[in-house]
This record gives sequence, structure tokens and C-alpha cells, in this order.
Amino acid sequence: MLSPKIIVLSTGSELTAGRSQDTNSSWIANELFGMGFTVSKFMVLPDDPSILQEEIRTLAALSTKEQPVLIVMTGGLGPTEDDYTLEVTCKLTGVGSVESPIARKRIETIYKLRGRNFQEALQTAIRQISVPENSIILNNSVGIAPGFIVSLGENAYLSCMPGVPGEMTSMFQEELSPWISKNFSAQELHSGFRFIWWMSESQFQKEFISKEKTILSGKVIWGVAAKRGYIRVSFQSADRKAVNELLEKLDTVYGAKSTLDVFEELPKILTERKITVGTAESCTGGLIAKTLTDRAGSSAYFYGSIVSYDNSIKSGLLGVQQETLDTFGAVSKETAKEMAEGALIALKTDYTISVTGIAGPGGGTPEKKVGLVYFGIGQKNGSTEVQEHYFPFSRSSFREFAAHTGIYLLYNHLKRFT
Repeated sequence: MLSPKIIVLSTGSELTAGRSQDTNSSWIANELFGMGFTVSKFMVLPDDPSILQEEIRTLAALSTKEQPVLIVMTGGLGPTEDDYTLEVTCKLTGVGSVESPIARKRIETIYKLRGRNFQEALQTAIRQISVPENSIILNNSVGIAPGFIVSLGENAYLSCMPGVPGEMTSMFQEELSPWISKNFSAQELHSGFRFIWWMSESQFQKEFISKEKTILSGKVIWGVAAKRGYIRVSFQSADRKAVNELLEKLDTVYGAKSTLDVFEELPKILTERKITVGTAESCTGGLIAKTLTDRAGSSAYFYGSIVSYDNSIKSGLLGVQQETLDTFGAVSKETAKEMAEGALIALKTDYTISVTGIAGPGGGTPEKKVGLVYFGIGQKNGSTEVQEHYFPFSRSSFREFAAHTGIYLLYNHLKRFT
């Protein structure tokens, strides 16, 4: 068996017009990587049969005896007039369409349960449950429209799945994935990643990537994605040692700023060590608490949050002294410290994260500019750690930067002191 050149193709005019986001492609690529396959190209095309036919024919022509082509396509399998995947595939392969017996039985059952006369919508239903003649049918256990696999000539294959994410993911895992594993040879690939905090993509490429021989030679493939407050750096290679050496070098060069997935690791630490936490938030408006509680099981370690947007709440519920507010202001290291310590008392937790800053667009001064933010990490029966940061971004970006940074600071504190 050979390893294929894989192209992931998403179709939909709503995608090319920017009205919807293509999340299918990245999900498919990640699944394929876990199987030992890599994607060579992503494409997004509109609901235009002539464009689809031309592009798919061009992609199929890339196949060779040594390297087959596999096009993994999503979208265009619904019942409406702008769903062209079946029509285009039949033209490319020179065959007609036939009903999928399993899909037919499924849609009849659904219509009966809904109390509708199946015969009234038969023509639309046939369009939705049809596949090209002689194709391999990919059954749909979530929706109605089946997917299919066809040969586009020697060493070229087209697999088509619905664009609805829930239907596509189920079909890929249950139907397409086993077929790919059976018909193609996977590479043994190794990967690893790190978060690098408060780092830009361009700076990282200049000071790290540009100096690494294994990357420059193509031995290791790298990727970077900019997030709010950090970048996610990933490496991939058939050489496990090369990947591990790069990860170790990242940890050496960037120290505590190089981490695993903090949003995965912090809950593990809190759960394993039976540590409880809470937050005292001002400028983030509860976003740190929201991020911490996005994970199932967070009730084991997260007790609550006091969103002290107004100074009266800072003093009334968190015990921040009026003198502190008058002398240093709400956005200050002194206030952040007292917020964290007041939350420890109010929430009765082992640790707290406090945050106070100027999210903008207004509210800044020459001394305290928009983007200034202070964090406090409070510890029961211990000292409070306060840090100052500056995130000169839009209001929404500032809040995400601040929320993610607060979580990182607690993670880093626990790694250093417990």
C-alpha cells in the first residue's frame, strides 16, 4: 500500500462569501494526522458546478503510480438546488445516480415519525438519498444524506461527506476512516507542541525557527497559531528524537513561558492536589471564571467569582480599603493585592486570581494607559503575588489576553511553589 497525497476540499458559497467558517477542514486534518496521514492542501470552493468539476479534475490529475491522490470533500449533499456534489461527481465519473437503500429506509422512518406523507416529498428525498452508481456508500448515522467514495481514474479517489459538522464527524469516524486505513499506508509520524506566552509569530520565527537546521532542511514540519496571550507552536516529523529535541530546546530558551496546554494542565493539577480556586475580576467581567468553568468537572475545584466592576463592590465584598482606592486607584498593584486577599476570605478557597485593568477604549490617563492591567495570585496562609502587564489591544482582545494570562499565572505559580 502507498501513502496518498491528501487534499481536503470544503464546498459552499457561504464559506467563500465569508458568512460561515470552515471548521471541517482543520478537524479532518487533525483526525488524519492521528491516523498517520498528512494533508498537503486545503481548498474552499463555491457552490458552482463548473468550478467544482474543473478543480476536482485538476486535483485528480496530480496522482501518480507512486503517490495516489485522495480528495476528502465536505458539503453539497443536501436536498436543495445549490447542492451540486452528487451531480458533479456523476459527470466526472460518467455514471448515473442510484438510491442508497439504507438512506431510503432512514428517511421513510423519519418522515413517518414526523407525521408527514413521504410521497409528497419524494423527489426532494431522492436527491438527498442518492449516490453515484458503483460508488462505495458511506452511511449517515446522524442525518439523512449518505456520503460516498468514487474512483476518478487510476490512483485518484474522491470521498464526499455532508458539510454539517455533526454528520461529517460521525461519518468520517465510522465509515471513511476505516476505509482509508484499509486502502492506504500510514506514515509513523511524531508530533509535539508548546504554548509560548506573550510571544508574536514573527518574533518567534525570527529568534527561534530561523536558526533550526532540522526545520530549515524539512526534516521537521512546524506550525504556529496566534492565540490571545500566547502562540501555539507545533512540530511534526517521522523522527521522534528531532521533535523531542526541539521541544526541550523551547523549554530551555523560554523557561516558564514555554508550557503545555495550560487549559488542560491546570485542571489536572487542581484536581489531583485537591486545590480550590476562585476569582475576583474587574476588567474581565467574569471571563476568567467563565474560562475555568467551561470544562466539565470544574465544580471539583472552582468555588466562585466576585465580579467587582464598581469600586463599591471592591470595598464592600472584597474588603479593599477605601484609602487604597483613593491613594493608588482601582487599577493598581495595591488594589489587585487586596482584591485577591479579600476573595480568599469571601470565597474560602486555597487560591484566588484577581484582575483589575483598563480595557478601553476610554478611561486611560498619561500615567495609566488603556491596556494596563494588574493580576494578583492570592494564597491561603501565604503571600500574594502581583504582576503588571500591558495589553494595548481592542477591548475584546484585551479581555481575552487578560483572562488567559490570569489562568497562566496561577498555573505557573502552582508549578513553582507546590
